[in-house]
Amino acid sequence: MKKLIRYFSIVCCVGHNFIPFSTSYSQGIPTVDSVIMQQIALKNISGGVAYVWHQNKVLLHKAYGYADRDNQIPMQPNAIFRIASNTKAIISIAVLQLVERGIIRLNDPIELYIPAFGNQKVFSKKNDSVTLVDKIRSVTIRDLLTHQSGISSADEYPAFKNEFEKYHLNAGLGKYYTSLEEEVNQIAVMPLVHQPGERFSYGLSTNVLGRLIEVGSGLSLDKYLKKYIFYPLGMQDTYFYLPDEKANRLVKVYTKLRPDSLQVVTETMAPIDYPLRKNERYFSAIGGLVSTTTDYARFLQCLLNEGKWGKKQIIGASILQEFWTNQLGNKTFIFSGFPSQNNFGLGVGLTTVKGTSINHASEGSFFWGGAFNTAFMVDRKRNVITLFFFQRMPFVLAPLLSNLEKVAIDYVDNLPKE
Repeated sequence: MKKLIRYFSIVCCVGHNFIPFSTSYSQGIPTVDSVIMQQIALKNISGGVAYVWHQNKVLLHKAYGYADRDNQIPMQPNAIFRIASNTKAIISIAVLQLVERGIIRLNDPIELYIPAFGNQKVFSKKNDSVTLVDKIRSVTIRDLLTHQSGISSADEYPAFKNEFEKYHLNAGLGKYYTSLEEEVNQIAVMPLVHQPGERFSYGLSTNVLGRLIEVGSGLSLDKYLKKYIFYPLGMQDTYFYLPDEKANRLVKVYTKLRPDSLQVVTETMAPIDYPLRKNERYFSAIGGLVSTTTDYARFLQCLLNEGKWGKKQIIGASILQEFWTNQLGNKTFIFSGFPSQNNFGLGVGLTTVKGTSINHASEGSFFWGGAFNTAFMVDRKRNVITLFFFQRMPFVLAPLLSNLEKVAIDYVDNLPKE
């Protein structure tokens, strides 16, 4: 149970009388179907939704298994998922909208907008001794978008676990705070875990960006996203907190404490019911959104279409070039202590030549995933979007997600040429 709680602070089951089934809006992709159904049979997932788009056509939009296994409630294509860190790409685009409008600039120091960061120090650790030193330079908005700010997390920097606990920054989704403003002011009090720009370190940078959106726009984060992204794109099922009439579409989260069975994650194990809270003013930019594959696909289709949605220009084509251009130079991004084979743009992972071997995506594809095992991939060269949404803790399905992307891409590559 402790592992579940710590990690959060970022169908057909043979022998159980469940019958294999799926519901869909389109015909299946046999290879995708078989992989997901096998995982359900192995009790690695309760169910999920797959979405594959190619050349302006939905090739696959299909639900598998159960949204609520114990009550035998079938998964539906419009099921609502906790998308966790898939929230970050949306926040990044919102920040870039402000850059386009001249409200902020990528290389501006964050203290220009949030003065509390002006006096922030940096931890310097030698052996068992920790001292404080001055910053060599300010943290910039670009640093925050590329997770090079030095604002990290206890999971990424276990050596500073006690410091994150001391500053009450060791738990997500507003456990200690009633607003982003309150939390971000506290983030500014805690010293950085490394000098700005020194390396990639995943963590709380995106919450600072969420607060920056509020400061720059004069709107709360939820209202800004609704006005400038969700409403223009017709994303009708994407929220921080679900309205009552949609609460029954929220998928249960499962974990696997024993090899032979799944167990539903309850609120006593981890705070997974956050989308159902009422009258909240805290909006987690690092991972607080819920959404559907349909909604998120609209967002990705807009980006793939150079920021256009119908007659609306949601984000400019020129700034999107920076969004999906490597920002790390020869460095790589590091997640949970493991160096990636890929690069990182202004808020998304980017497939490198080496990275193409993982899922067969083209070099320059962009992607990311969420803690509850939701993932997206956009192959710009092939004009392909994949979304595979599950609800499982902890983030153990990365090989499955990559494999599903691979089989979808291979399927597209073998389609008859028009």
